[in-house]
Amino acid sequence: MTLLSVYINTQGRTGSFILICLGLLFAFIITGCTKEESTGQLPFILLDQGDEFTLDGDNVPIGGQMKFGISAVGGGHAITNLRVRRITGNEFITELDRGMYIATGGLDTILAYVKGNAEEETWNFFIMNDNRDTASVYITIYKGDGSAYGEINYYPSIILGFADNTNYPHFLDLNAGIAYGNENVAGHEPDIDLASFYYISSGKSSPTLTCPAYPSAQSYYPQFASWSSKNSTLYDYYTTDNDLVSQEQFDAAENDSLLVSGYKPQNVSGLCKFCYTGKVIPFKTANGKYGMVKVIRADEIDDGSIEIAIKIQR
Repeated sequence: MTLLSVYINTQGRTGSFILICLGLLFAFIITGCTKEESTGQLPFILLDQGDEFTLDGDNVPIGGQMKFGISAVGGGHAITNLRVRRITGNEFITELDRGMYIATGGLDTILAYVKGNAEEETWNFFIMNDNRDTASVYITIYKGDGSAYGEINYYPSIILGFADNTNYPHFLDLNAGIAYGNENVAGHEPDIDLASFYYISSGKSSPTLTCPAYPSAQSYYPQFASWSSKNSTLYDYYTTDNDLVSQEQFDAAENDSLLVSGYKPQNVSGLCKFCYTGKVIPFKTANGKYGMVKVIRADEIDDGSIEIAIKIQR
């Protein structure tokens, strides 16, 4: 039984028909091959079909959500990389470049993004296995009429303690704006998106934001290692370092337009250093929601605290 390495470059509705056919082929392969039979074959990737997903040739208004379901197998080898690129004209934007190691069962995930200003966007979904075999699929999304910028939640003041602080909670659910301490976080681990600590980075004082999935965060919060669910929040440190979003812009934002346009996925990390008073930090949560942190006040001591304001997509 031979798996296909798929490379599709489609325009319009024809691509949807091709993907549907490939979906049937994919289902046949998965049900008809044992692990032994698939060993040594090539990887395979396709996009899920259905009303909940954005499909090839769809028209999506500016600010509208696009949801992509990705199904992939490694062809007898572990999947080690998933990359997503948005291509508009001559601009190539890497929305996601994630290392992983999925040895069995394949990859099955849903990713959410927001339609930009371009009349036409080509999206490329790419996987690689540990034998460096690759597979990818392309679809095209067009700009629809009007705009679909949405409502936001605003949390004007949240205080978090650094790791050595015993007076304030440490863990934040960004969607709900609720902070938890060591004594009441149990059971809420899947909700936690953000934590903070203080350290000296290259000789420079650094109030820092992080997330449970970032490896170095465990040095300050060892309990993260035992959490079965660890969210990965990505902070846009390029915008942060270059002050591209002002406090005044943050304060004036009444919908998610600024939250989406202010986030630059080319330079992101699960760790955001040098979060001094007045900084505005774009972020994207693990469930695909865009938001911004405004630092109201940040101490620069190990047992200090940080006060922040949050705006996030509802």
